[in-house]
Amino acid sequence: MFKAIFTNSFGILFSRILGFLRDLMTASALGANIYSDIFFIAFKLPNLFRRIFAEGAFTQVFIPAYAKSKHRAVFLANIFIIFLSVIIILSLLVTILPNIATQVMAFGFSDEIITIASPFVAINFWYLPLIFSVTFLASMLQYKRHFATTAFSTALLNISLIFALFFSQDKSGEEIVYYLSFGVVIGGVLQLITHIIAIRQLGLSKLVYGGFKYMRVKSKKVAHETKKFKTQFFPAMWG
Repeated sequence: MFKAIFTNSFGILFSRILGFLRDLMTASALGANIYSDIFFIAFKLPNLFRRIFAEGAFTQVFIPAYAKSKHRAVFLANIFIIFLSVIIILSLLVTILPNIATQVMAFGFSDEIITIASPFVAINFWYLPLIFSVTFLASMLQYKRHFATTAFSTALLNISLIFALFFSQDKSGEEIVYYLSFGVVIGGVLQLITHIIAIRQLGLSKLVYGGFKYMRVKSKKVAHETKKFKTQFFPAMWG
């Protein structure tokens, strides 16, 4: 228990230090102007869902439900498919209609800022399916009492953004926001890769594969468990 607490604490501290460095570099690169507002808008909703999924709500509900499930492999496959499908559909809608999504997130901002921010919102939103996948795999790792990968992988997003700022030196404000937006997505990809590697190393990949393989056969048997999970998760999500 002490080791797990220390690992999580050190990983969070390391990420926060990098986050502070990232904020300093972002302030230096963009300053207090329209483009700093635009990146704030673009990353606002994905960052909100990152906090909801990655910082507690999903894991707190998923692990007890997973532990009680009589068909764990199929249960986790069901949950993953349902949630990821909804998130991908939402991401596609934001990509197709970025202006509407931006108006919702940037309420009170001028029409000019909303128009400029729209393409960046569409790019940043693809961090959402990535961070959900990361959170899902992290929950499996935590069930096996493996915390190091999740604790330290949170720093990968900040590292990706720091590199984006480094490579976008002497660029225009709009170009810097493009670099940062793609840096967000790349950070999510890196986090997902590290979790996939950890899942394979702990021998959990067979469990995941088995869940998808037998999902059609046993999906009716876990329908009640899946429904119960959803009714518990959504109140916890906003609680």
